[in-house]
Amino acid sequence: MAKRTIKKILVPMDGSKGSFRALDESIYLAREVGAQITGLYVLHVAYDNPDLISVPETQNRLKKVEKFLENAENQVLKNKIIFKKETLFGHESKKIIDFAQKEKFDLIVIGSRGLSPIKRMILGSVANSVVNKSKIPVLVVK
Repeated sequence: MAKRTIKKILVPMDGSKGSFRALDESIYLAREVGAQITGLYVLHVAYDNPDLISVPETQNRLKKVEKFLENAENQVLKNKIIFKKETLFGHESKKIIDFAQKEKFDLIVIGSRGLSPIKRMILGSVANSVVNKSKIPVLVVK
């Protein structure tokens, strides 16, 4: 088997406890293997309509996103790991998978459940979709 290295870790985040647990796990892994981390937030915008980005509600959500991505960045930088922030617009799982492939990530670390109102689901719909459709290895953190 060919030796595989992990240099780039993608952590999709939505501000939930689950996404911060995934970030904690990625920090541990990044320290062990010398990888960098990218925190990705995908703001769900119907039909990828760019006009909806300037709507006040979207702008308010973006301010909250920036705040928790800053918290994530501080957590990662404390551990002396390179951190990048990225915000995309559209369908969450599709954007996560496409971004991970395009940017050639070695691993996706995702929380098992995010902010979905359906708490009784064992694996969140976004995490489930990423696990099933990604060609890149996915680590699901509970």
